[in-house]
This record gives sequence, C-alpha cells and structure tokens, in this order.
Amino acid sequence: MLLFFIIITLFIILNIYFILNLYLINDDSKLTLCKNMDELKLSLYKKNPSLINIPKNNIDLNIFDDLNHCYKNIELFNNLNLKSKINFSEILLNSNLCCNLKYSLSYLNKKQLLDLEECKNNYHVISNINSKDFYIYLLHPKNKHLNNEEILTNSEKVLIKPYDILIIPFGWKYIEEINEKTINYHIDIDNYFTIIHNTILNKI
Repeated sequence: MLLFFIIITLFIILNIYFILNLYLINDDSKLTLCKNMDELKLSLYKKNPSLINIPKNNIDLNIFDDLNHCYKNIELFNNLNLKSKINFSEILLNSNLCCNLKYSLSYLNKKQLLDLEECKNNYHVISNINSKDFYIYLLHPKNKHLNNEEILTNSEKVLIKPYDILIIPFGWKYIEEINEKTINYHIDIDNYFTIIHNTILNKI
C-alpha cells in the first residue's frame, strides 16, 4: 500500500513539473535554424521553434495526384502509409518520454492564408513533402489579444522548403501562407506526463 502511494505521489509530482514547464517560455525565444542534431537538441532544450532540413526522397509523389483539398487529415495519412516514408524520426526530439504522436496530411492547392492555429501539445511538427515552398508565420506566446494585422506584423515569417521540418513548441501560434500546390504532413506530440493536460486543452 505504501509503495502504491509513493508511486501515485511521484506520478502527480512529475505531472505538475512537466505541465508547469510547458508554460515557462523565455520572452527572447525565437526561431532557430539548425544545421545538425546537436544544434536541434540545444534549440529544443531552450524551447525555441526549430527548423532543420532532412532530405529523404522515399515518397512517390504520384500517390497525391488524385487528392482533393484537405487539412490535417489523419485517415488519409494512414491510408497512404506515409509514416515509414517521411523524413521525421522521434530521435529528433531527444526524449524517451514522447507519446501519443498523431500524424496527419494536408494537401493545399490554391493561394491562401490559413487560420491562426495554436500548438496545444508539447510539439507540433510541420514538414514540406518535396512540394512548393510555403511560409509560416510564428507568433510568440507573449503576444496576446492581437488583431489579424498585428498578428502578421509581430510574427516571424519562415520559409519552408522541401524536406524542411519545423518543430513548434507548446503555446506558440502559427499561420500557414500557401502560394502554390503544397503537400505537408503534421505531427502532434505529447509526453507521458502532459498527455492528460494536453488532451483536455485540445478539447476546450
């Protein structure tokens, strides 16, 4: 009984620690362009949005020929069996605590500015599947209650090229700017001690 109580108490303490840690974001945090795994590791430790390019041409782009417009489509990602073919690996996150990875696919075929989104998981990953370049506007969590014009003015504009992987930390907001046909995948990622918190937050 005592051992069970100790385990539950430790679990609760770790949950509180990791949840509070999500909200500790440096006001000077900004996008980091990473050339290698060591730079990526340091950038993620500092809770910076991180961009790294990892070429991996394992996907036959012809499988996307008959697709219709979609955004963060989980079923489509799974049906196309993309998980083993994309350039992302959990090794990039340098953590053994990651869990609940949710993969999805977006196929955007016209010029548009998508709605503002917020990362309510430990990380949100966006990667360009060897298609046309597009832009992402990154808004620091410290910037609140802004109108649409102010959001774009106060954001970092990031060019996403083929095989780029952008890792967005918790609390950051983002907008995708699409100019031509674009195919990208997304991944929402939690860890064992934040999954309950993040699940509730995503349902609010």
